[in-house]
Amino acid sequence: MDETLKTDVDALKADLKQIRADLKGLSKTISQMTVAEASESFKNLKQAGEKAEARLRQTTGEVRSTLEQHVQEKPLGSLLIAFAVGLLLGKAGR
Repeated sequence: MDETLKTDVDALKADLKQIRADLKGLSKTISQMTVAEASESFKNLKQAGEKAEARLRQTTGEVRSTLEQHVQEKPLGSLLIAFAVGLLLGKAGR
């Protein structure tokens, strides 16, 4: 009976050793998956930022073009508007 007990204990030790190895492998796999998902998320975020930047540049260009056109068509009105805005900002700063 002692031999059977020793055999069972040895088998249990081997099983525990295998479980530890499996857990290490699982941990490594989970870590790799997390890194891959984080990398994909960063890539998506970067693409979204680049698209937003492109839209902002386009909108800024359109506003600038419209403003330049307005100034060319109505230089005196534009000058009066700029003067009024300057007065308001000056008073607001006090």
